[in-house]
Order: sequence, then C-alpha cells, then structure tokens
Amino acid sequence: MPTLWLALSLVAVRVDVDRWIDWRVRAVLPSPTEERWREIPWHDDLLRARREALARGKPLFMWIMNGSPLGCT
Repeated sequence: MPTLWLALSLVAVRVDVDRWIDWRVRAVLPSPTEERWREIPWHDDLLRARREALARGKPLFMWIMNGSPLGCT
C-alpha cells in the first residue's frame, strides 16, 4: 500500500512539473503583439526600398551600424 501512495504522489508531482514547464515556456515566448515587427516588409536592397518608399509616399527608415551586432568590437 505505501508503494501505491508513493507512485500516486510521484504522478501528481510530475503533472505539476509539466504544468510549470508549460507556464515557463509561455512566459518566455513572445506574445502575438510582440511579434508584430515581423509583419514589416523589411528590405535588404537599398535602391528597391527607396523606390518603394517614394512610390508610397512614405519615409525610409535605415538601420546602419558599424561593428559586431553583439557589440563585441
């Protein structure tokens, strides 16, 4: 009988651990509102981006940097 209680308690703990892991994964992953930047039509060709900005009457935003993207220069 004690073995049965031990087995049942381990199953209950495992369910709690699984629930905790699911909660942590949801807490770390970005929400749909945080993923909106992926909808922006980014361009890697400056001339094509300039033509599109002119055609739409929109400003051209350029992200320019020098060095490593990780700041390890």
